[in-house]
Amino acid sequence: MAETNLIPTYQYLGTLADSLYLTAQVARKPDSPELLLVNRVPHRQETRDFFCQLYASFSRRPERSDFLELYSINQDFYAVFRYNEGPDLASLYAGCPGGAGKRLRLLITALFQICSTVGDLPDAVICSMLQPENLLLDEDEKIRLLYQLHPEFLFENDTCDIWGEAAALMEFMMEKELRSPYHKYLRNIHRMCEAGLYESLPAFISDLERASETLAETGPVQSLKAFFYRNKARLTQLSWLGMVTLFVCLVVYLITSLTTRQTTDVVPISDIGAITYVAAQDEDGDSMQLTDPQPSDTGDQVDFSSLPDQTAELSSEDYIVQPGDTLASICTSYYGSAGYAELVASFNGLTVEEELDAGSIILLPLRDQLSQYTESGT
Repeated sequence: MAETNLIPTYQYLGTLADSLYLTAQVARKPDSPELLLVNRVPHRQETRDFFCQLYASFSRRPERSDFLELYSINQDFYAVFRYNEGPDLASLYAGCPGGAGKRLRLLITALFQICSTVGDLPDAVICSMLQPENLLLDEDEKIRLLYQLHPEFLFENDTCDIWGEAAALMEFMMEKELRSPYHKYLRNIHRMCEAGLYESLPAFISDLERASETLAETGPVQSLKAFFYRNKARLTQLSWLGMVTLFVCLVVYLITSLTTRQTTDVVPISDIGAITYVAAQDEDGDSMQLTDPQPSDTGDQVDFSSLPDQTAELSSEDYIVQPGDTLASICTSYYGSAGYAELVASFNGLTVEEELDAGSIILLPLRDQLSQYTESGT
């Protein structure tokens, strides 16, 4: 390889990597704003062969835009490329975040970019480009290549295995899917790549394209479909169990409903709402008791502060007069005291001594409402 006579002078802006065998620096020429990536490696037999290949490739393809020039100074070789900036896949996709479809699409794009660029470049350059840290993503989510060489590929001939590095890149981008039992097609592609069974990168990319069609994500619907497919047998068992449970609940409801209705029908209407005693606690903790109105100690006569008439807002029950009934006997039976006869007579527009016709109907006010008319309730 002929050495360049005029060695350009660079202004170095920063160092990306610095080791015994390789130094990668960002630089530019004093008269140009364009950023350059300068890879410097020491003269050795391995690197001499590598740079001979690189120089021959560059000479045959002068239109290669990212690859600029080669030269040597003293004991070092220099390979100069255009410097592309942007976050790399190594930092953006560690741990496989996001959807599988997007990650697979980025992998295909990166491989296509490398395939359209490599041409007859040395294997060491191709292996370097297949590293996740050398694949950049720009603002438009387009893949850009960072031509930072790796010393292990330059000095150890057995280390550079293009198909091994391509398989490692696939594993980095699709690690979760390759471990899943539901992506057999992807795993087969990965195994074939590791074994070097592909004749070219385009054949490898073609298989990944077919895999992306089977892996097309349609959002939650596709995820639910896959979930039901995986758990079909278990969900079938649960559905039968749910139907049996629903049937049992329906039977229990019907039995309970019929039993409650029969019990309600046999309760006398006169007993509904008849409250005899209600215990309560006031704020001081003293108990107070509300009772039915009772006759006074002076006899069977009840003292009333006022007597209601038929228009009074009292709830009442109908009573069918039986042969031999008097107001006194009815009140004794219904209220427990004949002293309420005058009240019932007044409420029905009768007199206490008036005879009642058998079969006629009189109104009996409810017991729990009579306290408002007794002297004790005022």
